[in-house]
Amino acid sequence: MEKTVDNRLKWIKTGYQLFGEIGLEALNVEKLSNLMGLNRSSFYHYFKDLMGYEEALFSYHDTRYQSIAQVIKDYQQFEQLFNKEVFEHKDALAFQRQLLINQSVKRYKECSEAVRHHTEEKTFALWTAANSNAETSEKQWAMFKAMRDFYFVHHGQSNGLDNPKEFMLLLNQYVNQQLGS
Repeated sequence: MEKTVDNRLKWIKTGYQLFGEIGLEALNVEKLSNLMGLNRSSFYHYFKDLMGYEEALFSYHDTRYQSIAQVIKDYQQFEQLFNKEVFEHKDALAFQRQLLINQSVKRYKECSEAVRHHTEEKTFALWTAANSNAETSEKQWAMFKAMRDFYFVHHGQSNGLDNPKEFMLLLNQYVNQQLGS
């Protein structure tokens, strides 16, 4: 029985990591099977089909985002969101990025929106505290969502900045300049 649990988790963790790295192409049973050295039949034993597998990945993603929420719950400053302890969850951030990139697929968009509730209130509070020059809370919320999604979609792409904290802080500075003018 222990091997069964280990193999199921192996399917989930491998697919989770690969989806975060390369996107939809990762959800190929044959390629995953060859990569992990597991029989394709074990995939269908654990998940029935690709939709069942995606549901398992989404559930795992929800758990990973809950872990991020635990890390940031006591943060007091916006810059803390870029601490090493947050980026220890880079697989969850990468998976979230792919969900956003592929949000034209309804279930990916729904998963992305569902897991955000674990961290969004706290990150928005930190952001608004650091950016009190926005005219209304509606404007702040709109800017926050735009920056958050822009960050996730472009994080990991070649933008000349290797440090995601530098990238987000520069983006934040630009937005504040635009709001102030």
